[in-house]
Amino acid sequence: MYRTTLSFLLAAGLTVPTSVSPCGFHNYAPQPTLVDRLLGSDQIVLARSAPNNPFRFEAYEALEGGLNFSEIPLLVDSTTRRRFALDTNAAVLFARDGAYGPWQRLAYVDAAMAPVVRTVMARLPSWELGEGTDRFRYFATLVGHPEDRIHKLALRELDQADYSLLRSLDLRIDTPRLVARLNQLNENEFKAIRILLLGLSDDVQLGDRLAKGVQYNVRSGGTYLGAYATALIELVGPDAVTNLAARFLTNREIPLQTRELLIEAIALHGGTDDQDMEASISQAINSALWIDPRLAAAAARQFGARGNWSLQDAVQALLEEGTVLGVADKQDVSHYVVLAKEALEKP
Repeated sequence: MYRTTLSFLLAAGLTVPTSVSPCGFHNYAPQPTLVDRLLGSDQIVLARSAPNNPFRFEAYEALEGGLNFSEIPLLVDSTTRRRFALDTNAAVLFARDGAYGPWQRLAYVDAAMAPVVRTVMARLPSWELGEGTDRFRYFATLVGHPEDRIHKLALRELDQADYSLLRSLDLRIDTPRLVARLNQLNENEFKAIRILLLGLSDDVQLGDRLAKGVQYNVRSGGTYLGAYATALIELVGPDAVTNLAARFLTNREIPLQTRELLIEAIALHGGTDDQDMEASISQAINSALWIDPRLAAAAARQFGARGNWSLQDAVQALLEEGTVLGVADKQDVSHYVVLAKEALEKP
């Protein structure tokens, strides 16, 4: 979810992003989810061991497309055979793109998973048309599911949501559950969204943990800096923006790429009706720009990606003073200024 990876759209040969991606930040890309794979599939089936060969899968129900294909050329492993023997209603969900694409094993479907699969398939047509809000609302209801597979399925889906949408969802966050698995090395794919959910938990006792996460990732150039910073701002509020700017944004010893992640986290919280937050962001970013004009391009990219033009005067002044160096940086800042003027001139 932090998913929201940043998609840079090239406009007029420039690198300012004009749209916002899912929850992943631009140094982290969420993996394709179950729904993503289903949306990209033309054939979706449920299969069990063939009656005459327990090692071969045989599809018995088509959820999308038909059953008029030769076979699924994958062996039924020993674990799945044992599970089939214990549960005659269980199946494996397979899907493929087109009539000749490779089959992908997507999920083991038992009594717990079956209602989820049925609901997803029923809603898939509307989700294919772009009804993302309903998709994420549905998986928000599953994030607290006691079955770990379904809990993780929900985490993967929520990791695709734009952060503003994630904030708006009715989430029942089990803080101890998230904290207990946060640093599991074999579950790093869930770490970013777990961090973001901790920030949305309203559990003020997590402030120190999130602040330490920011500090560690600043030092190490870690993947999860954006998530930790976003969660910290969410939990603590405007004071977190002020502290992040004072401690890190104006520190020239910290690489620009690292500081851009912090700017991105701050930008995610901008453009709202929270006047205190807006004032804190404006003061923090403007001060940082005057102290280190090299941040102008990063600010233009991240605020421009979210249609936030509040930095127009500051970055335009830096551009006119000649303190923005480098061809690419000048292009990014110039493009931000042009887009800002166009946006502000619209009725």
